Amino acid sequence: MRRSPVAVRREDQSEAQVEAFRTLFQQQSERLWSADRDIEWDRGAQIPDAKRDAWLRMMNVFHGLEVMGLDTIQVMMGKATHQLRNPSLNLYLAAQCQDEARHVYALDRYLTEAGGHGYLSGPERFLIERFGGMASWGFYRVENWLISTLFSENFAALFLQQTLDIPDIDPLAKQIFRLILRDEVRHVNFLHTILPQLVDELSPLGRSYVWQSQLLLAGATALGLRRIKRDAQTLGIDVDGYKRTLIENLDVQLRDAGLDRFLRIESYQRILDIAV
Repeated sequence: MRRSPVAVRREDQSEAQVEAFRTLFQQQSERLWSADRDIEWDRGAQIPDAKRDAWLRMMNVFHGLEVMGLDTIQVMMGKATHQLRNPSLNLYLAAQCQDEARHVYALDRYLTEAGGHGYLSGPERFLIERFGGMASWGFYRVENWLISTLFSENFAALFLQQTLDIPDIDPLAKQIFRLILRDEVRHVNFLHTILPQLVDELSPLGRSYVWQSQLLLAGATALGLRRIKRDAQTLGIDVDGYKRTLIENLDVQLRDAGLDRFLRIESYQRILDIAV
């Protein structure tokens, strides 16, 4: 039986990192929003008929990615806390798991209100499942999961931000998106707190393994973008522009998190350029 992380706590923990995890936990508590009370469900979904099918397919994809994220964090919480032997990390990850559950609940309720369940195709479901698997299976799974999360958080935040700029997108959905974005910013701050230490402790073999895993993940994302390109264009999202902005944002994130020492943004870009 695996021992409690408290029982194997290291004496050389960084007090700055411990305090950072506690601060992020406090921020989540202070800025917690309610999916039932803080969303105006009474206004109902307002989706233009010409965009209804494309919108609901996109919402099903986004909901599927959030479900995958919730499943993955539940699998990886204990592994990450045990590897770092830091009980304060467990506090924060429990809070982030609650965030993900709230996102899934709000999106599921939205699709129910809009009569929009069932638009996810088999290939899209397969890609979402593979994305989750690549982020949490194999060797160096904690490092791979957290680096994959940096990618997925940037992907999701950009989708939310660009959707908010589309004039005739459902106001109810926009309200949900603004609340989710509030959480996504904190999730990225957490990754910038924890990733430098993990990268410093990775062996050359570990870095090579994680890098190969990230390339596979980028390939799955590129195929996903190809699948949704037509629907995105119907809604008013330029997939090529989305891809360029994603690369620019990810480049900044990799540099800020100290990952550009072995994760090359040029490789991400080549994969996305080939597939999309």
